[in-house]
Amino acid sequence: MSERYGGSDATQRASSGPSKRQLTTLLGGCVILAAAAWIAEVDPLALFTAGAREQMVAFVAEGVPPETGREYLLGRSLREGLLWAVVETLAISVVGTTLAVALAVPLGLTSAATVTHRGPLYRNASAGRIAVGRGLYHTSRTVLSFLRSVPGIVWGFLFVTAIGLGPFAGVLALAVHNAGVLGKLYADFLEDTDPMTIEAVAGSGATRLQAVCHGMVPQVTPTIASYTLYRWECTIRSAAIFGFVGAGGVGYYLVITIQRLQYGKLSTAILAVFALVVTSDWLGSRLRTRLG
Repeated sequence: MSERYGGSDATQRASSGPSKRQLTTLLGGCVILAAAAWIAEVDPLALFTAGAREQMVAFVAEGVPPETGREYLLGRSLREGLLWAVVETLAISVVGTTLAVALAVPLGLTSAATVTHRGPLYRNASAGRIAVGRGLYHTSRTVLSFLRSVPGIVWGFLFVTAIGLGPFAGVLALAVHNAGVLGKLYADFLEDTDPMTIEAVAGSGATRLQAVCHGMVPQVTPTIASYTLYRWECTIRSAAIFGFVGAGGVGYYLVITIQRLQYGKLSTAILAVFALVVTSDWLGSRLRTRLG
């Protein structure tokens, strides 16, 4: 009877509305949101001022129809024109993501506690070995935090300063920033693997490296592949603005047309970026389906 009454009381409490704790949390969230909006100087009415309306009308009037001239789209040689910049942006994203994965894999492995110093692989390990693994873990985590804490556009500016203008600076910027992002994801996935599977592989006489390769990695491979493809889709959007710092790609046309107030050409560049993003989303979805 007590269980029935207890269940009835719980149901009654659930149906009586939000609890005091939930209301306090909601109120706190509203206060934080209001404070953030004040700090960010949010002013919805600014969109409806005379100046804002004039600029929007000017963009629509001068940006339609978009520029479709041959010289703007194709340029005067192979490595000129908006279409080449779109291809260049795609190439930057592909090579940058590939280098990011190459950097993220070792950093992700050494940033996973279950690989370096904790879990079933280290139950009988010496204190010295665990201490070394813990030091490697914290070092790798710090490196990953630093790589992803610096925005990609800042990495682009730094590499342009170091090696000069061009798409290779964009490749390096994407690789370094995304290595930090992917490495953190890989490490988190490895730490969430099933310890029973790892114990079974280790119990068969496998070394730690073999247990990681055959016990951990197969568990997370589909998830890692899916997130890596998603990150590649994100790098295309990032690569599209690297032209603002001279790191190649379609961003060059965005910044030039904005500076010169060439709204027709700007509309074409925006549509080119949109088409590139939609295409990459479609390709990523197809690849994830095949891998799944």
